[in-house]
Amino acid sequence: MARSALDREISRIKRDLGSMSELVQKALNDAMVALRTRDLELSQKVIDLDNEEIDVLYKEIEERCIQCIALHQPVAGDLRFISTVINVAVDVERIGDYAKDIARIVPFIVDEKPSDAEKILQEMGGIVKIMVRDSIDSFINKDKEMFPHVVSDEEKVDALYGSIFPKLKETAESKNCNISLSLNLLLVGRCLERSGDHAINVSRRAMYVIRGVWEYL
Repeated sequence: MARSALDREISRIKRDLGSMSELVQKALNDAMVALRTRDLELSQKVIDLDNEEIDVLYKEIEERCIQCIALHQPVAGDLRFISTVINVAVDVERIGDYAKDIARIVPFIVDEKPSDAEKILQEMGGIVKIMVRDSIDSFINKDKEMFPHVVSDEEKVDALYGSIFPKLKETAESKNCNISLSLNLLLVGRCLERSGDHAINVSRRAMYVIRGVWEYL
């Protein structure tokens, strides 16, 4: 009976974490759409989603994990998984925060024409969203095969992040001298790059749960 109760709790935690991941992926996607289309209404929806749903679900997952450890006293692999979920939820919550930060930038560039750097940022956003999905799936399903794919995607994100600097420099030094736009887009790039780092953290935690040892990159 105790084993069955623990299994049910673990299944519930996995479902909640999967739901949180889906919300964060939506937040990232919508934030990048709002950025591209200069959609103030959509950007506000991203902010509300993080405040009203993602953060709430994060707190519920954290509390559920603590209660599960206290009530069921899991050991070995179960304990490793449940205790690691708390750290994974932190990473996912931070990605949600970065999506919100991107959404908050939209009002500051709403009247600006798109720059070449934004194409790179949109590509970064698409890759990061995939990284979030794959890293969480690998953690929930204990799928070690996804780890190299997430690492490869992070390398792409880092390369794209590096490539936006020349584009932003051109924008800042153009005859329009649009320094404000360049700085705001640089912040978007930083948010995406850091989101990719958190997705890598989730993948590393997945490998820790699977193998019992840390993967050092």
